[in-house]
Amino acid sequence: MKSLVALLCVSVAFATFGCANFPPGKDKPAKPVDLQVLVNVPPTWRPFLDDDVAEEFFYRLQDTFRLRGYTGELAQVTVLDPGAKDRPTLTINLSEWRLDRIGNAQCTFSASLTTPAGEKNLGLKMGTTMLWAHGGRWGLSRSYDAANALESAAADALNDLYRAVADSGLVTKGFPAKK
Repeated sequence: MKSLVALLCVSVAFATFGCANFPPGKDKPAKPVDLQVLVNVPPTWRPFLDDDVAEEFFYRLQDTFRLRGYTGELAQVTVLDPGAKDRPTLTINLSEWRLDRIGNAQCTFSASLTTPAGEKNLGLKMGTTMLWAHGGRWGLSRSYDAANALESAAADALNDLYRAVADSGLVTKGFPAKK
């Protein structure tokens, strides 16, 4: 019991004072953004869920781009906070990211890239993965398998998006040089 109380006190102190090397009241210096990303999600019956889905999808995009070799700085923007007008903006209109009736994880979205030099429609991107549930129809292992399938479907579609953005030539910073 004493160790639990001590752990609670340490976690409260850590959350209160943080572990950053910056003095209180000072923010970390911001890196310049090379590519802004706006993820539009179809409305649901829970408005806060839309924001969570958009944020998770942005993190999947960020991971996929980093794994493919993108070295620039990505930032998520919203309709209410559109970001800088002089920076390239990748707009993603997420149509579906779900499990269908037969057990496939599907990710479908359209994308467009807007820069000061022009705008380009990147088309429709799709990714599909089969859900292989190992722990039966219900349960925690089913949730884990479903999350993996949804992530795999998104990664498949985002790999196509990475190629389209890199090949467009509208974003020059962060992408590896063509061979």
